[in-house]
Amino acid sequence: MKKIDTILQIRLGEEYFGIDSDDSNQILRVPVITSIPLTNKCLNGIVVLNGKIVPVLDLKKVLDIGSVDITNEDSRIITLNFDGEEVAILVDEVVDALNMDENNYDENVSEDNFIVGFYKQKDDLIQIIEPKNIIKDDMIESFQPIEVDKTSDSSEDGLSADADTNRYLFFKSKKEYFAVDIELVAELIFVPEEITPIAGSKNSNLGAITLRNEVIDVFDFNLLFGFPTVDIKSEDSRLLILRDEEKKLALCVENVQEIKDVDISKIESLNTSIGDNKIESLYKDEKTIVSIVSATYFRELIDEFSVTTQNQQDMDEQKNGSSSMRELAVFAIEKEEFAFDIESVQEIITYQEVTPFPESNEYIDGVINLRGSIIPVVNLPKKLDFKANITDKSKIVVCTTEGEKVGFLVDDVNDIMFIEDKFVSSSKNNEALIKSTISLDDGKRVILELRLNQIISVEDLQGIKED
Repeated sequence: MKKIDTILQIRLGEEYFGIDSDDSNQILRVPVITSIPLTNKCLNGIVVLNGKIVPVLDLKKVLDIGSVDITNEDSRIITLNFDGEEVAILVDEVVDALNMDENNYDENVSEDNFIVGFYKQKDDLIQIIEPKNIIKDDMIESFQPIEVDKTSDSSEDGLSADADTNRYLFFKSKKEYFAVDIELVAELIFVPEEITPIAGSKNSNLGAITLRNEVIDVFDFNLLFGFPTVDIKSEDSRLLILRDEEKKLALCVENVQEIKDVDISKIESLNTSIGDNKIESLYKDEKTIVSIVSATYFRELIDEFSVTTQNQQDMDEQKNGSSSMRELAVFAIEKEEFAFDIESVQEIITYQEVTPFPESNEYIDGVINLRGSIIPVVNLPKKLDFKANITDKSKIVVCTTEGEKVGFLVDDVNDIMFIEDKFVSSSKNNEALIKSTISLDDGKRVILELRLNQIISVEDLQGIKED
């Protein structure tokens, strides 16, 4: 019999249970929990504690007696050691810490080994739980994060653009459409809360931001091109981090539309000077005319206004390859954020009507015709057990997996960003849906990177291809 000196008395519904206090690490108010799709029903999600990713199990679900209301101010999480890993359990309330009186303790000799004994406390009977007997490997095996020192090379290689196409990022200002060569775009990020004004700068200069120890000037695209200023507090506003060699500049735009390959034959070069040489060509499709901003203009702007104050040590580490980075396309489904490795992303397009495909899986909406290629579209919210809701922000992220192109319907694309390895925890299970977890802003922002070949199988792709 295991000797127990002190127990944590916890409440689950109307019943009282106890846990050996030696098994517990911390007792905390319930922090923000990031849900993990398609995992064991007992896994409520993950939290970031002290810089570490910790899975959270709902103890009431484990015992099949309901679920913990995490909005209740009495609810708590208790972190435990489980086979060398830290696991958190959700409980309705932590009532007390009790010193055990052996005279009031009866060992349980029945076959219900998750209850190891009963402790009498005044008028209450406390059932003593052995966590290792109730937490099963399959509850957390789909997400077992570890810290990684170096990002391994991705085996899910993206395909390069065809020789007769060029890739652009499309965005909207007021009612006009613009595009910039994707080669100039280093990242696409949310507008940070703090932009530091620069005294004496031109009115189109909003100030400067610090991005990974690098100071970057921020310009208002609208003011540069003679439109009313961008509302930087709008949820649709984004910063395009433009790069030319080692120099960078941020461009604040109203509304990013998509990233896609454009048939060069549909691009019309301009021989006359338009907008002080800011527009170099036009792209016309069935619905819109898009002004393609001159790459030369942007390079001259970057050269003139880039701030070269990056920490020298960081620059040396990047040159020596000791500071590894990975680039991700970050997208939203309801209130959660997910990501694909940018190497697997072919393009990002606005939602277009999908032609239903007969006798396919319920999460495959159908197919689209993308420049002559028939591409299946996976309804990712439906696949991940979220509510499918198509809006004007919906996007299709076209990726390459198993050598085939697949479109993934998402609610919106938030960022294209570089992430340092120190913020990434990778899954131990190479067959898990969650490839890695990214923890930013001291754990306040958690992004789940998905493994493409676990979303749609080779067999599913082959079946669509054959039909």
